[in-house]
Amino acid sequence: MNNPAVLGCWDPGAKIPRPTLPQQQIQLKIDGDIGRIDLIGVGCTEGGYELRIFELKVGNITAEDVDQLDWYLKAWKEDDKARRSIKDAVLRLNLEGINEQSVDDFLNKPIGVMVGPKFLPDAILKASELGIRGIRLARFKAEKRSEYYVIVEDQIGDVMIKHSWCWNDLIDAGLINKPDDFSISYGEIKLTAKVHPRYLDYYWKYLIYDEESKQKLLEKETEIRKNAELAEWKWIDKDLKSLKSGKELVITHASALFYFAFGGPYPTCYWTPIGWWKHERSGKSLEQLRSELNI
Repeated sequence: MNNPAVLGCWDPGAKIPRPTLPQQQIQLKIDGDIGRIDLIGVGCTEGGYELRIFELKVGNITAEDVDQLDWYLKAWKEDDKARRSIKDAVLRLNLEGINEQSVDDFLNKPIGVMVGPKFLPDAILKASELGIRGIRLARFKAEKRSEYYVIVEDQIGDVMIKHSWCWNDLIDAGLINKPDDFSISYGEIKLTAKVHPRYLDYYWKYLIYDEESKQKLLEKETEIRKNAELAEWKWIDKDLKSLKSGKELVITHASALFYFAFGGPYPTCYWTPIGWWKHERSGKSLEQLRSELNI
């Protein structure tokens, strides 16, 4: 619930102060049977948005688990009370194209997403046998020198995979140069930074704020500490020390310091906020540049 971007349930361009999942533990009832959905979220797609019903598993996913998600999807379409329970929450997100006239149609077309560490062969077979496009399988995976991220595998239709990338991928594609500036802004505040040349082939993205931007952040040290949670102070202490000495910051922390100092999109350290950074030379967002890699 605290990191919806990890599940692809937040659009960084949405005009909401903090990403959110509409609801958790939603009860469904059909023909006397009762179930409880783990999470419901709104995902961003090429055509707009889609409602996502999540079933989260700690252990290996079996065919019975896939049957369970299939039941949720069927029950969701018949349980008007469940749909009404999150209708207002979805409308409060103020997402483009979803309004009082279109929200009912949106709620009636959910996608089921099963998330777990490993899928047994019978689970994948069961998903295929169901003959519907409304189930996706997702697993958590770690890459060497990289943060954790989620791969979504659509076993029924097109494959959706969130690929890791590094600065060298953008450089080799001719999309950026090593000395280029990137900026993050909110309101009248704009800070700039450069790519750290020593970590070009790392999946962690490191940036170095320029001197003027560094000073603007340090002037807000009191606000940064005040606005951050106590649990975040440990890495904030370390990053402020690095900032003072002109060292690099991972892009998630560079973005978080900006948020705590000046406001703007809510940061999360479990997702790379490439939608917030702009490539100054091309005028494109880092998210747009990454999409041009076609990986």
